[in-house]
Amino acid sequence: MSNLKKEILVLLDREQFISGQNIADQLDVSRTAVWKTIQALKEEGYLIESVTKRGYHLKSSPRYISPTSLSVLINKSNLFNNVEYFTTTPSTQKEAFRILSETRDPFMVVAEEQTEGRGRFERHWESPSKTGIYISLVLRPNIPITEIIRFNLFISLAISKSLDEAFGVETGIKWPNDIYLQDKKICGFLTEVVSESGVINAIICGIGINIFKDVSRTKIPTATSIEDVVGTSEKVDLDLFMERFLDNIEVYYNRFLTDPFSSIRDDWKAKSIIFGKDLRITETGNMFTGRALDINDDGFLEVLDEEGNIKKVISADIEL
Repeated sequence: MSNLKKEILVLLDREQFISGQNIADQLDVSRTAVWKTIQALKEEGYLIESVTKRGYHLKSSPRYISPTSLSVLINKSNLFNNVEYFTTTPSTQKEAFRILSETRDPFMVVAEEQTEGRGRFERHWESPSKTGIYISLVLRPNIPITEIIRFNLFISLAISKSLDEAFGVETGIKWPNDIYLQDKKICGFLTEVVSESGVINAIICGIGINIFKDVSRTKIPTATSIEDVVGTSEKVDLDLFMERFLDNIEVYYNRFLTDPFSSIRDDWKAKSIIFGKDLRITETGNMFTGRALDINDDGFLEVLDEEGNIKKVISADIEL
């Protein structure tokens, strides 16, 4: 990723013009270098207005995630040190596992398209090009493997809040790994770990979010997208979403490392969509119906089954 592209993108303003000479002076480069880099940003999808004697003005970001903007955000991050960006890949999870041995630092993998995207229980996740956000987060917490249940709770809240803040929607959480919008699934995430002697060496969290309308998704009656809800792609700013997403992931991951689940329990329950509803629960091959009563401080779901027994559910597939 060109450093000059990142530096010029930081200087460009949506509210006012900045002259090419001003940019050149601040970055100690030639006017020609500035012009060429502006053209490269335009090719990446940025709408940049050029006016003689006034300079350049950033009017809008690309429709999809900008590699340059993403790189700028990673440079500002206190959590992630690097991002790997792919136009297409079988899966960001596969890429993340491949890169694991090359670094001990936290990093992200982002792809425009996945050809073999998957969710929990090896379910296929439709990942058409530039219609969704496909990300794998790689974190190095060095904690007991039993803590992974809490991780999912903190990270689901971070994702839900990011969607709400960036797009002006109101999402809900379906325990343990799904985000819903208007009673339909908009996001799922898959958490995998590398561990040794009961200690997690790496968390690899793959996240898929439906952003734009897509024909393949219309065949899934339980799925929706941000564009389906907000009504137009013009209201979808993915650079803004990625900024909120990285901020919230950092906040809630740090809270996960230092705080008990009880510190976010009320916020999480306020976001949950499963309480007070009859649920079909499949746990280790056993299916039963019941009603979610509560979630305890360990992150276990407390369910009243059809026979009047209260069960603690640790990991399961839930159907509303």
